Amino acid sequence: MIVEGQYLYLWVKYVDVIRMLLKKTDNEIQKLQLYKHEFEQSGHAQNANITFSFDLINGKALHIQSTTGIARDLCQVLYNDPASRLLLKERKIKVSIGKSLEMQFEKIQEN
Repeated sequence: MIVEGQYLYLWVKYVDVIRMLLKKTDNEIQKLQLYKHEFEQSGHAQNANITFSFDLINGKALHIQSTTGIARDLCQVLYNDPASRLLLKERKIKVSIGKSLEMQFEKIQEN
């Protein structure tokens, strides 16, 4: 069962670091290592899937691939943070977390 806002505290904790990494995506892929115990504290089952990916295109989340509220809560925190919202307004970034819980931010290249 998905609890609304279950991961907000986690993303609020990281919003400043995430904003800094988003700024640096113009030059190279940025990474942030997260830890399983942080997700478990929010009530996430120990062996549950934490992976997700989505695109942030001009401040809007598109192509969200997630079975939990993790990605949705991250988007909500970024939208509610004025500095992040302004930063993302004219950027195109892919955001993802893999099985190793390494969060990646990558600039989407224009064709």
